[in-house]
Amino acid sequence: MGNLLKKAASPAVLNLAWKKLKNDKAIWEHGISRKEMEKDFVFHITRLAEELASGSYRPAQIRMFPVLKGDGKKRVISALTLRDKLAQRAVLFVLNPIGEAMFHHDSYGYRAGHSIDMVMARVREHLNCGWYWLVDGDIKSFFDNIPHRSLKKKLKKTLSDRELLKLIFQWLDIGAPRTGILTQRRGIPQGAVISPFLCNFYLTEFDRHLSAHNLPFVRFADDFLVFTPSKKDAHAALACVEVGLTKLGLQLHPEKTRVVPSNPNVIFLGRKLPGKPRKRSG
Repeated sequence: MGNLLKKAASPAVLNLAWKKLKNDKAIWEHGISRKEMEKDFVFHITRLAEELASGSYRPAQIRMFPVLKGDGKKRVISALTLRDKLAQRAVLFVLNPIGEAMFHHDSYGYRAGHSIDMVMARVREHLNCGWYWLVDGDIKSFFDNIPHRSLKKKLKKTLSDRELLKLIFQWLDIGAPRTGILTQRRGIPQGAVISPFLCNFYLTEFDRHLSAHNLPFVRFADDFLVFTPSKKDAHAALACVEVGLTKLGLQLHPEKTRVVPSNPNVIFLGRKLPGKPRKRSG
């Protein structure tokens, strides 16, 4: 067993992971409620640790159900068993330090110690430098469209623990069943504990692409702003954004992406953006 998975399956990490789930009412596994599981808590936790360590762990089938979004369209949310949530939470404890060492400092979503207030402070910093023309961007169906082949390739380059990789790949595959023999699997399940980490992990290459082209930005999951000094520069930045996403097998949402000057009609993460201050007459 690799060192990362060994640590994730340790009593200390499983105990920390369990504390994160203290208010979760999901069933432990099919046929066993949380209340029933807690009657034999030591047995079930020990068995999970042994399954993770031995490689015999297999995730339960994910239940999926649609919820309405603000625009009236539906989003499919995944519901995991508590056993699988605990396993993913334990793995996340060992993955987070690796992610924090590689994630871009202007990526704010799903990261401990990062808040929307911090995003807005960074936004004001860029605007105060005169970068008022924006690419207000949204990635089309991001969670549903992440290509597994590309994601797995990047994970293999980053993680040397083969047993841990095998475990993560199980979670990916069960959350996105193949729809045809030649069809590539896509998508990570929304609602899975590990999905936010995979979101930031996959988009780190996009963040680096923007930085390499000297484009200031802030990103919160699949929503982002790119800052430029002029309308012409903003359109050039939009083209650069499209190139970066295409390399990842992703696309911009055509109805939610625009070139626009910063103003109070632009809402980002629920906050109104400031407009360009008027010059004072002498």
